[in-house]
Amino acid sequence: MKKEKLIQSEVREDKIHDRFVIIAPGRSKRPRSHEKKKKDTCVFCSREVQFKVPALYQIGKGKNWLVKVIKNIYPVVSVDNPKAYGYHEVVIETREHGKEMSDLPADHLIAVMEAYIARTKELAKDKKIKYILIFKNQGGSAGASLAHAHSQIFAASFVPPHIIDKLTKAQEYRIEHGNCYYCDLLKKEARGPRFIMGDEYALAFAPYASIYAYEVWIMPKKHVDNITVLDRDEIASMALLIKQITMKLDKEEIPYNMFLHQSITDKDEHFYIRICPRRDIWAGLETGSRLIVNPVAPEEAAVFYRKK
Repeated sequence: MKKEKLIQSEVREDKIHDRFVIIAPGRSKRPRSHEKKKKDTCVFCSREVQFKVPALYQIGKGKNWLVKVIKNIYPVVSVDNPKAYGYHEVVIETREHGKEMSDLPADHLIAVMEAYIARTKELAKDKKIKYILIFKNQGGSAGASLAHAHSQIFAASFVPPHIIDKLTKAQEYRIEHGNCYYCDLLKKEARGPRFIMGDEYALAFAPYASIYAYEVWIMPKKHVDNITVLDRDEIASMALLIKQITMKLDKEEIPYNMFLHQSITDKDEHFYIRICPRRDIWAGLETGSRLIVNPVAPEEAAVFYRKK
C-alpha cells in the first residue's frame, strides 16, 4: 500500500482582506470531543504523558508534578517547516482529570502562570519569533478537543494583521494624547459601571465595546509589555482574578476562550488577559459583515460577575 504523503502546514497571506491563514491539514486528525472524557480514555491521563513524554518545562517532580508543558503532537507550526515556522506547545494545567482552572487553588494557578512565563522567555530567545499567543479553549463550543484542563502556547514568525493594527492604533493614541491608551482605560474603568473587581496590582472589567457576551479584560495596573516582567504580587493578583471570573463561567456552564497576546517586537504595548465567553453562536450578520451583535451589555455583564 502506498504510504499517504503528509502535507505540511503553510502560512498564507490574504493581502486584500488583511489576514494570515495557516493551512494545517494534520490538525484534522486531532481528537475532538464535546463531552467530558473518562479518565481512562484521556490522552493527558495516560501513563505515556504522565511519566514518559519529555517535559519542555515542569513544576514538581516525578508522579507528583503540578504543571507540565509538552510539545503539541498536532502542531500548526514547526521549526522544521519554513512555510509555517514556529512552536506549538501544550500546558497541562493539572495532572488531576476533572479539575478545571476555576477549581485550582491560588498557588496552583500561579504555577500555571509561571509556566507561561518560563516558556515565553525561552521561545522569545529564537530571533525568528515575532509573536507569542497563550490561549485556553474551555468547552467544546470554544474549540476544546480534550476535556482535561490545559492551555496552549503558539509562537510564530509573523504578527497577525489585526494585532499590528491594534498596536498601530495604540501608538497613534500615545502620540496624540501623550499617554498609553490602556493606562488611561484602567483609570476610567476603575471607577465606572463596567468595573468587576481588582486590587492595587490588577483590574478586571467588562470592556465598553465587548464583542462577546460577558467578555472580561484582566489588566495589570503597571505598564508592562508582556507576562515575563510581572512581579510575584502582580502574578498572584491576576491569577486570583482569573479564578474568580472562570468560577462564575463554569458555574453557569458557559464555555470560553482565554487569550494572552504578546508581540515580541513592540516593547511599549500594555499586556492584558482577555476572557471571551462563547455562549452565543455568530450567525450570518456577524460572519458576513463582521458587525458583531452582543446581546449582553457590558454593564450588565459586570453586575453578573460582581454578584456573590
